[in-house]
Amino acid sequence: MNFLRSLIFYIFFYIGTICFFITFSPVKLFSYKFVVFLANFWTTSVVKLSKVILGIDFNISGLENIPKKGSFIVASNHQSAWETFFFGYLFPGSVYILKDELKRIPIFSGYFEKLGFIFVKRDKTFDSLRVVLKSVGRLIKEKKKIFVIFPQGTRLKPDEYGKINPGVFAIHKFFKIPILPVKLDSGSYWVNKRFSKKSGTINVKIFPLIKKVSDKEKVISILEKLYY
Repeated sequence: MNFLRSLIFYIFFYIGTICFFITFSPVKLFSYKFVVFLANFWTTSVVKLSKVILGIDFNISGLENIPKKGSFIVASNHQSAWETFFFGYLFPGSVYILKDELKRIPIFSGYFEKLGFIFVKRDKTFDSLRVVLKSVGRLIKEKKKIFVIFPQGTRLKPDEYGKINPGVFAIHKFFKIPILPVKLDSGSYWVNKRFSKKSGTINVKIFPLIKKVSDKEKVISILEKLYY
């Protein structure tokens, strides 16, 4: 049953995605506001399609911890592709900080650029951090408010440990914007690098903001305790 559901899902996903982005391919001609609408429509559709076909639902706790105004960094653990869709649905217009390889995806690259996504080379830590700080500073001036980062740097299995990248602390300290920690268990259902997905409810827990912490090790320690 899981295999059949997954097959049907991927048929709808790939055909729908290709048709959608071909239809709206002249992204450079669109306004930023319209591109945000299109991106949110697509990510929301994927999340809902996952629920209807795969039987993957979600439950959110801690919504009251999301700031009503001002900039903040969403710092989430990373277990599957599901959360990349989910945060686009939950935080329309958010700016993702992602690995450099993803910007080469032809069908998405124009949208990534229009939305202001930031790409880093994981093997060039210092240069990547400089790019991130410069980009975040520019985007804040352009009134971009929400930044999504996966401090573990890669997808991990639910029971796997990964070192926290200090880049999230650098953004927090340099720009004085709070960190909104998020923990989820998507890897238990949207199993990474597996065709067949499992039905179930993904738990998304949003924790209170980390504010004005000047100690890098303390921030990393807080995130590790929340994630693991």
